[in-house]
Amino acid sequence: MMLGKPGASGASFRILPQQDPLTSQSNDGPVAVLRTIGAAGLRHKGRLAIWVALCLAAAAAYVRTTPPSYTAAATVLLEPRRQVPSAAREIAAPSSLDLNAADSELQVIRSERLLSTVFDALALSDHPELGPRPPGLLQMLTSRASDSLRSVWTTLTGAAQAGAEASLRVDPRRNAFENFARRFSARRIGQSYVLEISYSSADPELPARVANAAASAYLLQSVAFKADAARSGAEFLQGRLDALSTQVGAAAAAVKAGALPAQPIPDADARIIGAAQAPLGPSSPRGSLILAFAGVFGLLGGVFVAALASVFDRRVRRPQDLLRETGLSCLAVIPEIAGRRQQGSASASDGAMLMAREHAGFFTAGIRDLGTAIEIAWATRRSEGSPVVAIGSWRPGAGATLLTMNLAQLLHHRGRRVSVFSADASSARGEGGGPAGPSLTDVIASGSTVQAVFANIDGVRLLPIRSATPQLNRFVDFRDARAGLVITQARQRGEVLIDLPPLGESSDAVALATHADIVVLVAAEGATSYDELNDALGVLQRAGITVIGTVINRGKS
Repeated sequence: MMLGKPGASGASFRILPQQDPLTSQSNDGPVAVLRTIGAAGLRHKGRLAIWVALCLAAAAAYVRTTPPSYTAAATVLLEPRRQVPSAAREIAAPSSLDLNAADSELQVIRSERLLSTVFDALALSDHPELGPRPPGLLQMLTSRASDSLRSVWTTLTGAAQAGAEASLRVDPRRNAFENFARRFSARRIGQSYVLEISYSSADPELPARVANAAASAYLLQSVAFKADAARSGAEFLQGRLDALSTQVGAAAAAVKAGALPAQPIPDADARIIGAAQAPLGPSSPRGSLILAFAGVFGLLGGVFVAALASVFDRRVRRPQDLLRETGLSCLAVIPEIAGRRQQGSASASDGAMLMAREHAGFFTAGIRDLGTAIEIAWATRRSEGSPVVAIGSWRPGAGATLLTMNLAQLLHHRGRRVSVFSADASSARGEGGGPAGPSLTDVIASGSTVQAVFANIDGVRLLPIRSATPQLNRFVDFRDARAGLVITQARQRGEVLIDLPPLGESSDAVALATHADIVVLVAAEGATSYDELNDALGVLQRAGITVIGTVINRGKS
């Protein structure tokens, strides 16, 4: 009678209890997503910390290398345009101002004519900040690439590019004015009639001068238009003309000085309600804001990348995922012993006594859990005697030999007689302390002339599977009756453990597993994938072999 295989039509045998339906529902929905993201962040906490530190370092470097920029702003309140009567007895038209007119006045402030007035009045054409800048790295590379392509095209076509060879002359004043215009800004505050005029510069004193001069230039432009209109009127009073001329002179002087007019300008249809003041500190870069953004971006970006990597990561990491991905229960989690990072490649003699180490308490507990799970799986067939247990993995390095030898030591310390068929017995000793005897392959190849001689490793009987003669290993058939006879004789003496060769390398492991009652698959945490476990399970099930579960080796949690 064989144990039911997971996924079979009959009642399947499971070591661990079935999950409650209400509990399994908690693994779906937003809570499960948050739990997955949190688990991914904790799993990659070292890399996540390094990524956040790099983001903060990059932000700090940007803040330190970016020159400070100062910004000053002046505010102008638009007032209804007042129509002045052209004659003493004429009644002025009612004042009016709408939102469309406010938007039009905003475009007037942004116009090139007004900006040119401010630019020339403050003599900014020679300001060092507005001069041509040296090309950046990307611009240099682009320029060199375009020059190379142009030269290749000229060579292929043979055309004389006289005009292209001549370098374009850039007007220094025009270049400075374009840089000036990019730093200038005018906007309307909400849906009000208040306009904000601002300027940014690395010079702490220049922004206030430019903003105030632009506001004064706007007043000057409005008053000058009225003065011109007044001069053209034949019957306009001389007093009105003198008043407008005085306002024009005050506004023009304010533009040149980069300040506000010294006297009111009532005929400008606008009044300045806030003068631009010299900034007390740089407006950019905002170091604290940039660092905070870099920290949040690094943390959220790192967690997102870690969660995304976990979604596409098919490697075995958590016991609770085994049942969902493979249909196999997790029999035990064997932790990694400190100071030993190559458990998977341990030889039989080197890794047999890991349980006896001083700091191997959790490792011993994991081996004990594995032994208990196997005993529970064999409980219904205990009357048949001791089981033949095969332990294997899909690829080498998962630690099947390590777990087999330490499980054998556990059974030996419990007073049982244990025989191990090991895929790695290079350091085995004979029963009397001499060299090891023939391997299982030698016994099969020789017929009945060679008897199996088990080696001894600290009380555990051990027989190598592979022969020292490579030619014999190429043609051996482990389904041979002599292999079954040797395993049956060992079973009559006590417990039998078979350390299977890697299942993914040859069919020898499947042939040996046919002599076992139950098979345990070994998965190395972070190395073995669920696809490999499914491949191993499919190979064994097609051969009619019972797999009771999986052991996670080198667990880190």
